[in-house]
Amino acid sequence: MSLDISCPNCDTDEHLSGARNDAVITITCSGCSLSWDRPAAPHCERCGSTDVVAHPVPLIERSRGTQMSITAMHVETRCRICDADELRERGTGHLPPSLQ
Repeated sequence: MSLDISCPNCDTDEHLSGARNDAVITITCSGCSLSWDRPAAPHCERCGSTDVVAHPVPLIERSRGTQMSITAMHVETRCRICDADELRERGTGHLPPSLQ
């Protein structure tokens, strides 16, 4: 599960290094020397739960006429508590609700 991490001070994502200390990763930006901590385990931004799942999400576009094709995939972190309805809905069909 990948995360988009950038320095909150200089907005760079190229000059970052991290060191794991138990349940925390200390990230240091070599561009501006700022250091900050983030949890080592993925968690929900809304409720703080660590009961999260990596959920693949297709990018669907029209490739020819009315034919729909998956052109890319990306992975989103979804909380089993906050996003329970969305996870249940996405697991039951082939198309996202906007295309049904």
